[in-house]
Amino acid sequence: MSTWLKCTVANGMFSDEYTVIVRTRNGETVSVFVPKDSTQQAEGRVKVRVTECQGHSFALLPDEHQSVIDVDASDLQPA
Repeated sequence: MSTWLKCTVANGMFSDEYTVIVRTRNGETVSVFVPKDSTQQAEGRVKVRVTECQGHSFALLPDEHQSVIDVDASDLQPA
């Protein structure tokens, strides 16, 4: 299911991307480059695909490596 994940959005290295910084469920931060069209910079969120497994929410980030991170469900917002 596609949804929004709260994050910090900053300029990327290239004009067609942003850097997003997201917090995992255990408090670590992950920083990746994503296409501009997958973010809402003003709202501070990035579009992700979410899977639930054993009571945990896992977000698939839209970066080139398709990173999967364990996120807090309270950081997810309906698309």
